[in-house]
Amino acid sequence: MTNQEPPPEESIWAAGCVVARWNDDHEARYLIVHRPRYDDWSLPKGKLDRGETFLEAARREVEEETGFTVKGPRPIGSVGYLTQAGNPKVVRWWLATVKKGSFTPNSEVDRVKWVSYRKAIKRLSYRNDREVIDRANDMFHDRSAGMIYLVRHASAGRRSDADADDWTRPLDKQGRRQTRALRDLLMAHPITRIGSSNYTRCVETVKPLAKRLGIPLEMETALVEDAHPHRIVTLIHDLQEESAVLCSHGDVIGDFVGHLFAEGVPMDGPQEWAKGSVWELRTVSGRVVSGRYVAPPL
Repeated sequence: MTNQEPPPEESIWAAGCVVARWNDDHEARYLIVHRPRYDDWSLPKGKLDRGETFLEAARREVEEETGFTVKGPRPIGSVGYLTQAGNPKVVRWWLATVKKGSFTPNSEVDRVKWVSYRKAIKRLSYRNDREVIDRANDMFHDRSAGMIYLVRHASAGRRSDADADDWTRPLDKQGRRQTRALRDLLMAHPITRIGSSNYTRCVETVKPLAKRLGIPLEMETALVEDAHPHRIVTLIHDLQEESAVLCSHGDVIGDFVGHLFAEGVPMDGPQEWAKGSVWELRTVSGRVVSGRYVAPPL
């Protein structure tokens, strides 16, 4: 994944692949694995060896667990979660196809299946894997498919007309709670980029997510208050093929979401953008094709 930093030292680092192929009827099939140790169905992944890159680890884990080597990997994104022991873990995922190989049962995996997207969603044991394969399915069917998580900054008290430095206004107590909840919500989805207005309240809203996933926080002028509406349209167009979190202000998000409603884009939710809320926007060729509103977590 371009320009990504390592996750924090306390995190467990891991990597994996969604391995896909077309069957004879040109229907997508995905490789899932059964681990007898846990009696679960998952996607092939594992922890990094010393000195190994994420992509090297992803390739190695697929081959060790399934016997297949892969080709053409494309980044799906990074997912974070806590292990059963309460330790933070970050997994970076790629979408790839089979180059060669065949499966032989081994100490880690005793069975594999090639299944449809719908069957994978039903069979996979963990939510994180289901989110990853949902994104991978979009990517496999249309290379230009993207995902935007448009976040309005968390609660930051009230604006003062007399305050010339409003851009430095920090989050309040409720906003800090919302930020932790947003981090936990968004890190369950595969993310490749994180962008923000340079206003303090926006930076503070997504910085914990960026730190947990080891993804650099990029300042985007298209997301600042009073930015021209065309600028966010251009930014989202430039982020096609990415799965990006973008944090902005009520005026910017309101103008953009209102435009989508006016254009008749299918939007699941009210025409709202409360502080701490998220609009999940699916894109094709850089244009939003559907949206879903997620209300503020607190």
